[in-house]
Amino acid sequence: MQVLHEKTMNDRIVWINDLLAAAKEHPSADMIALLESCGKKCALRQNIFPFFERLRDEASDCKTRADYVAFLKKRMPLDIEEAEDGIILRLGKDKCSCPMAEEVAPDAGALCHCTCGHEKATWSILFGKPVDVQIVKSFLRGGDDCVIKIMV
Repeated sequence: MQVLHEKTMNDRIVWINDLLAAAKEHPSADMIALLESCGKKCALRQNIFPFFERLRDEASDCKTRADYVAFLKKRMPLDIEEAEDGIILRLGKDKCSCPMAEEVAPDAGALCHCTCGHEKATWSILFGKPVDVQIVKSFLRGGDDCVIKIMV
């Protein structure tokens, strides 16, 4: 039975790699939206929304982007800085933090669209409005860190 389970898991990984390869070859708005939706669902499964709801409540005195940056620097173990059009988060990791990244192809940069959906969903809670997210640098796209810009 274990062999069947391993084969099924391998088949799923191959299927996910095929999907990510298709997303890379055909990065249409629909494909990107699909992957971002998966990222939002991942954030829901991780039960991370209550954390961001608490952060939102604690940040109620923040009025400017600079206020949010100062607040977040005290509460999150990230390198955070203000940018002209958003907030830059440098995760400072030595590999991709997505749990799927180790199981899929190492050049599966399309998986970063999933990360965008995850980050949009969580940071929108903190700021109380929809935000846009840009992956500035990522391991899966050849970078040496994961750097995310939250446009607020």
